[in-house]
Amino acid sequence: MGADVIGVAGTAQYQAEHLMATSIGFRLYLDHERQLYKALGITSQGFLAFIFNMAAWMRYLRALVRNKRQYRITGHYSTLPAIAVVMPNGRVPYLYKGTGIGDYPTLEVMLEQVAVATAL
Repeated sequence: MGADVIGVAGTAQYQAEHLMATSIGFRLYLDHERQLYKALGITSQGFLAFIFNMAAWMRYLRALVRNKRQYRITGHYSTLPAIAVVMPNGRVPYLYKGTGIGDYPTLEVMLEQVAVATAL
């Protein structure tokens, strides 16, 4: 059994089009009403958690140095990132809930999780 990679974001249409055209190699769908976020139980962070999340700011600064930072925040600062492996039947064998800006599992972890999920 194979796997497809898609992205789901609550971002602006222009930003999704820019990401697909310049930096990501998969289709990005928009979820303005955050229905997928709600279905997966992905939460948001409060203002103080956003301001004092030093790990998130360090990830942002590293991205800035590499010229890979997000140029304009869309949506809301409280939106937390997440990565999920979702099976065709709707089962979610893996869900990573980020704690702040740029908090994602490594590619190696994701490939391992997809391999485990598709081997079942």
